[in-house]
Amino acid sequence: MLDCGKKGDAVINRREFLEAAAISAIPAMTSASPGAPRTQADTSAPALHTVVIDSRHGEARSLGAGFAAQGTRVAVLADGDVTQLWLRDIGPAWRARRAPIAGLTTRSSLFCLEQLSLGYGLRVVFHAEHVVHPQGRTGHQVFRGGDMVGLSARSLALAGPLWPTRVAEVLAQHARFAGRERQGLSDSALSPTLPPGATLLTSWIIAA
Repeated sequence: MLDCGKKGDAVINRREFLEAAAISAIPAMTSASPGAPRTQADTSAPALHTVVIDSRHGEARSLGAGFAAQGTRVAVLADGDVTQLWLRDIGPAWRARRAPIAGLTTRSSLFCLEQLSLGYGLRVVFHAEHVVHPQGRTGHQVFRGGDMVGLSARSLALAGPLWPTRVAEVLAQHARFAGRERQGLSDSALSPTLPPGATLLTSWIIAA
């Protein structure tokens, strides 16, 4: 079994609702940003198969609600464990075709999915981390792919509590990452030291 941690669930609150509403307002959630020229990668890349969220975290729930409102399939991890998702959905899908997936989860969930993806010729093509502090402040780092879509730690910080909306815009542009060579080792295997009470979330895209 892939052990990716456990924690309790929580209900959606007013801030999460506003975030979900903002994400739902993103025009069409298309795979290219508004006004951006369409490339061969944009037109030939497969549709985003699934957005994976860890429902223990409000930021992930709000992002998932926005994608679900746009008709994208959202897979919910209730306890962070990707085993059943892999066996019932992602594994069979990847055996049929190299469909891209994206998500906002814990680091361990991403690490499990990344390791499983390697045998199918897929890689992590976008990766950012978000340290949510107990006081509500969130610190961000963008490790891979942000330059392609104009995303930086500063732009996420400027988004304040609506940073999941900015992440959703990037995940919706997954086709822009298609066919591009990914350099370097896995970032998701490196675990930072967190301040007391802080939570580490990671946003990501796995694609061919």
